[in-house]
Amino acid sequence: MTSSPLSIGRVSAFVNLGLARVVRIWAERLLCFILPLSTFLFLSTAPHAWDAALLWTLPVWLCIAADYFSPADRSMPKPCVIEWLLDARVYVLFALQIANIVLLLEVSSRLAWGTPFDFATSAANIVALRTLVGTSSCCSGIAVAHELLHRQSKHLRWMGRILLWTVCYDHFALEHAHGHHRRVGTSADPATARHGENFASFFKRSVTGQWANAWRLERQRLQRHGGLGLSLRHRVLHGVAIELVLLVLIMGQYGFVALIMFIYQAVVAVRMLEAVNYLQHWGLTRQGSRLAGNCAWATDSWFTLHTFIGLSRHADHHTHAGKPCYRLRHRSECPKLPHGYFFMFIMIRLFNARYIEIASQQLSEKKLGRFHCGQA
Repeated sequence: MTSSPLSIGRVSAFVNLGLARVVRIWAERLLCFILPLSTFLFLSTAPHAWDAALLWTLPVWLCIAADYFSPADRSMPKPCVIEWLLDARVYVLFALQIANIVLLLEVSSRLAWGTPFDFATSAANIVALRTLVGTSSCCSGIAVAHELLHRQSKHLRWMGRILLWTVCYDHFALEHAHGHHRRVGTSADPATARHGENFASFFKRSVTGQWANAWRLERQRLQRHGGLGLSLRHRVLHGVAIELVLLVLIMGQYGFVALIMFIYQAVVAVRMLEAVNYLQHWGLTRQGSRLAGNCAWATDSWFTLHTFIGLSRHADHHTHAGKPCYRLRHRSECPKLPHGYFFMFIMIRLFNARYIEIASQQLSEKKLGRFHCGQA
């Protein structure tokens, strides 16, 4: 018995539809590699002529534009029988971050400064290094470290700390898990931006406050176990020692310019991390001891969701901290950012007052933060 051309056509259409859906899904899952791969390609072929070096920053500007025009993604995660492939992404992103840092040091050490032309060329390459490596170190370095620090496997948590060493922010591992997650939405949490607070003030308070909290948490842990506040078991001191050794090794092996560029990209990455912190909890306050589904701001940006490996679904992360990034759920009750993280970085740097106005209006409409129960 032969099949009719019509039935064969239906089967073919079904197969094509299924294949197209699979391709689309995996294309989304691979968006997180745009910046680290662009950075890797730039560094692998650097240094460049001044105009080519500046042109290499285009992926970052395209990410900002894509985020501005990004469609909304409110889809819920679906069961996946090949989750090991989704987990494999963090290993590849880890390797890319380490490779990019090593290449950054190599390229920086080879920059020439002897003539005015050399100076101009090297300066353009430094602009590109700062833009690409700094942005990638946040999106595929710190964001991946954040994901790994919440995993159960010890080797994954160590991988997360190694990534934090590449931006000299090791204390974040301790303070984020044992400080921020317990105190979010309260005045005791430096990573929760207060109502009306601008980013410049928040950045200073958050960076110093998180360091102080990490030190205090570790001192209390050692005292509970009969140890001293300063000892060989002090995890914050471990991180400081490792980062100092790393800086000394970079200076000895690659020179002063490479050392400055390593520190520079770390500052850029940390500043972007703190911008995300600023956006994620601005003006929100916890009502009672239990976290609600509206404990964090959300962005529905499809582009941010996939380039930041699910970090933008931050409210669900706070209610289920151990859940892998690809299982985080959309929560409709959260206040919503007008755009994704890439464009919001620009907004809070250039138009911070406008962001505060928009955010305050939304909190008022949702009766959250200082507007809860009419407490305006």
